[in-house]
Amino acid sequence: MRRYIAFLGLILTLSGQFNLLLALKKHGCEKLLDELGDAQSKFIYCATTKSVPVNLCEGCVDLYHNLTKDYENLIANDTCAKRYLNSDRINIVANTQGILTSLWQKANCENCFRDNYLIVYNVTSTQLQDCLQSASTDLVCFKCKNDYVKLNDFYLSMEKKVGGSVCFDLQDNMNRTRLNWSKTLKCCQREMKLTNFLIAVGVVVLLPIFTFYITAIVVTRRREANHGLLNEQEPELDAPSTSTLITAAVLSTSVEDPVAISARTEKIASVFSEAGTHLLDESNDEETPRIKKVAHTHLLDVSSDEEAPRGKKVAHSPESDYSSDDEPLEKPKRS
Repeated sequence: MRRYIAFLGLILTLSGQFNLLLALKKHGCEKLLDELGDAQSKFIYCATTKSVPVNLCEGCVDLYHNLTKDYENLIANDTCAKRYLNSDRINIVANTQGILTSLWQKANCENCFRDNYLIVYNVTSTQLQDCLQSASTDLVCFKCKNDYVKLNDFYLSMEKKVGGSVCFDLQDNMNRTRLNWSKTLKCCQREMKLTNFLIAVGVVVLLPIFTFYITAIVVTRRREANHGLLNEQEPELDAPSTSTLITAAVLSTSVEDPVAISARTEKIASVFSEAGTHLLDESNDEETPRIKKVAHTHLLDVSSDEEAPRGKKVAHSPESDYSSDDEPLEKPKRS
């Protein structure tokens, strides 16, 4: 019985210690989370208050290192990591830490502390500011020119070494320094007068037009000179004129002998004559009186035409019964 009571007491003791250990772990996770939230809030306050002019990297570097350390402590505890990380879709703890880390990286703050760039730049910038404050307005550009050139050269060399990823604190400070030097103090005489600008625009616009017309004139005159047309010069080429070509073409045309033309004409006339004789020989005997009658009528018509001016009677063919005055005429008697 005593053994049973002792065993039960041991179990209760172990159970209590285990619950105590769980409570301590739970309290430890909440403590780590509180520390992380406090570090994040301090960094956010610092970044906001040092935004203009930008002094994020130099002014909030310690706070950034603190929140980074607290976040690493939280994720190093498996129990706390399972409880606070990836526990829901929003994942507030991890996303908040990611936003602050991205802000630090976007400002290239790590390059501020590389090769003591921040320290050297601050020393050089302080020398320039002291010169600007001590020099008079009329002589400030002359006295502080060397300090400004020194600061600008150092910035350019640093920019080249880091590949353009200059710490944003230094970028903002250099931009403000250049603006003050050129706009406020007017130490950079880079402003162009309006007259010079208009002259440059006019030259750029009119130069192509003048070039085009001058080129066209030169080319035209050169072509006219090549063809012998400039200043009423004689043609340089020995080509014959148009009238000469026409005369040569006419003279080169062959002329046929008139005797040959006459012989050919007579030959054609004899061919037609033989063809007509052949047709007359082949006609029928019945048509002979009719042909004679037509021939006789034709003779009468010809004779009447010749005797009409003399006042004699005009003979007409049997086919015409009236004269030109519509008077009846006697039919001629056959012989």
